[in-house]
Amino acid sequence: MISMDWKTAPGTEMVCYCKQVDKGTIVSAIERGNDSLAKIQEATKACTGGNCKVLNPSHSCCSPDILELIRIYSSKVKKEESCCCCSCS
Repeated sequence: MISMDWKTAPGTEMVCYCKQVDKGTIVSAIERGNDSLAKIQEATKACTGGNCKVLNPSHSCCSPDILELIRIYSSKVKKEESCCCCSCS
């Protein structure tokens, strides 16, 4: 699995390969109050493609990356969410 340092990754770094959603788009959604995986999915369509194991270079779902971005950029501390809401498992 490829590990990404989301704190230092550029805004153009791809998070969801299925729906082509980058870090900047997700961070913007978080800054607008979307502070859960479900809200990010609704706002950006990230983690809704279900083809992660094929398209993502790490061959895994993007939900752990989205949850990490929420932890980094959200001002609210949420209880732990689990992945995966997409059908890639």
